[in-house]
Amino acid sequence: MFDFNIDQRVRFINKDGASNLVTTIIEFRQLRNCFRCGREFRGESGKRICPSCAAPKDIKKPLSPTLSFRERQVVNLICKAKLNKEIAHELHLTEGTVKEYLNRIFRKVGATNRTELAVWAITTQSSMLPSSSVPVAAEG
Repeated sequence: MFDFNIDQRVRFINKDGASNLVTTIIEFRQLRNCFRCGREFRGESGKRICPSCAAPKDIKKPLSPTLSFRERQVVNLICKAKLNKEIAHELHLTEGTVKEYLNRIFRKVGATNRTELAVWAITTQSSMLPSSSVPVAAEG
């Protein structure tokens, strides 16, 4: 098919006398495939996702309040002030996987950043941390 914009297509079609195809081409331009589900939908030029995929899902699977073994490993390394890259290297994961673990842990614990997570881990889950990683107050 020719790569014309809509105005050029209309002139080209009108010049040959097939004016009934003008509306078909304009309607075809508005018909799109959803990037998520692949269904066809009619939408504006900037829309790439159909309305059913774009609508937020109200049903969310509840997260288990307990941390998995791997999540506890990540929390332990966060308490040691390790970077995502260092955690990934030590646990043989990608940095993206570490970020996914952190986001999941943040939601489970209710923390919004690494510092809050470390404080939570030290105060509420001290049994899961090795004794060497828990700071001890110096005697004066």
